[in-house]
Amino acid sequence: MSVEELKRVVLEKARAEADQIIAEAYKKAEAIVREAEEKRKRFIESEKSKLRRELQVESRIGEARRRARLVLSSARAEIAREIEEKALEKLGNLDPEKRAASLRILLEESLAELRRAVPSLNKVEVYVSPGDKSNIEELLRTMGGNVDFKVIEDPSIIGGVKVSSGEVVVDNTYNTRLRKASVEVFKEVLRELSA
Repeated sequence: MSVEELKRVVLEKARAEADQIIAEAYKKAEAIVREAEEKRKRFIESEKSKLRRELQVESRIGEARRRARLVLSSARAEIAREIEEKALEKLGNLDPEKRAASLRILLEESLAELRRAVPSLNKVEVYVSPGDKSNIEELLRTMGGNVDFKVIEDPSIIGGVKVSSGEVVVDNTYNTRLRKASVEVFKEVLRELSA
């Protein structure tokens, strides 16, 4: 499965789960607002002669709406966290062959972009997750060329590569790609909910 297919599968699953979480959040928010509206109606019916009290009720409704917005905001944050957790889990359990193929593609893309930015490239630092160091070193040996590569383990990287010429850095790590994908999925979910 390619990175794009994995991304598509993760995004589809994340969208479905996000839809469910948002639906539950809307139900909670609607219940809060409905409860506030019912309290307001009962109060007005029982206290019609006390018109000033209505302002207090309106204030409560405003507070209920504010709390409903907080519930929605919290649900959105939860969605983003769950998307990232599930994607990290899937990336952590990638088949070794698929991971190696993914690393090759990401390394080739990164080096091509770095070469475009720095045509006289002769030294490159390649940052990788500790578990991917030997794979990357092997890939670099097979690529050959007259560039001096230094592979550096970075425990904060879950996969992929970050290459640097010293002046230019190309970040093609799973971390960064996942963050970008999560933002896009989250924006798409919000667009769909707003429609």
